[in-house]
Amino acid sequence: MLTAILVDDEYYALEGLKTDLEELGGIKVIGMYEEGKSALENISKLRPDIVFLDIDMPEMNGLELFEEILEESPRTHIVFVTAYNEYAVEAFELNAADYIVKPVRKERLKKAIYRLQKKCNQYNQPVEPKSISIECFGHLSIKIDGNEKEISWRTKKVEELVAYLACEEGKFIAKEKIAEILWPELDIKRSKSNFYLAYHYLKKQAQQFGDSIPLESGRGKIRLKVEEVELDIILFKEETTALQKIAGDNIERAEKAIQLYKGMLLEDHYYEWSMEYKQYYDILYRDLLKKIIEYYKVQKNTEKQKYYLKKLNN
Repeated sequence: MLTAILVDDEYYALEGLKTDLEELGGIKVIGMYEEGKSALENISKLRPDIVFLDIDMPEMNGLELFEEILEESPRTHIVFVTAYNEYAVEAFELNAADYIVKPVRKERLKKAIYRLQKKCNQYNQPVEPKSISIECFGHLSIKIDGNEKEISWRTKKVEELVAYLACEEGKFIAKEKIAEILWPELDIKRSKSNFYLAYHYLKKQAQQFGDSIPLESGRGKIRLKVEEVELDIILFKEETTALQKIAGDNIERAEKAIQLYKGMLLEDHYYEWSMEYKQYYDILYRDLLKKIIEYYKVQKNTEKQKYYLKKLNN
């Protein structure tokens, strides 16, 4: 049986919805709250399958609470229950599981329960772990078990969010900072709203390539879990840092490191924030090339020397 909590500032609306759900069956109500703050304080402990959430509430409305709930319990499905149709578009942009207009009719609620049961059953199916790699040199590429996936990103900003988190190499970054960087032309309230939309789109789009990009989120910050992803820029930096001096025992390793650099960082994309990163990795690349060229010069291997000089001059 699925579990649910109900959030509505009207007591009788809560009681009516609870009664209807109990009569229809299939969902056990494990909490009822008349304000969003109280619901949020208990969500991480209760971890319900579903939250039935009113939108028009004082202090923290349902759309704002939606973001906070998914921070605390990412696997929870949200159903908006409201007297106002005007919120429907924004609710579905947030990828809510359903949207029910008050007064709630039992027949409509029955359909919602059926959909929720299907969603939860699909979500809870065991998934075989897959290896995920992200490549940032050249064009942004995501590979699952070694195979590149063609992804139709929901928006360009979703793709940019992935690129930015990858370039931060696993560091926790404040969501407000990301919002300002990715939407510098907007005020902070609108940019944060856009960030949350992009973030939720990213999590939902995981179905397209069969696995999720591992993200860690909490206390207003987010990061890419690089310990669960093979990231070319980290491998490249580690190799170039280790190869301070090129000799016969590490020249092969140096040449393999050069192969990781398939082009400038995100060269198929223009992101204003990426320029500093591009320059940093290009310097590492050129410094390593110069070391390899010097090694082959000493070895009097003119063919290899010319080959790497050509790369350096391109």
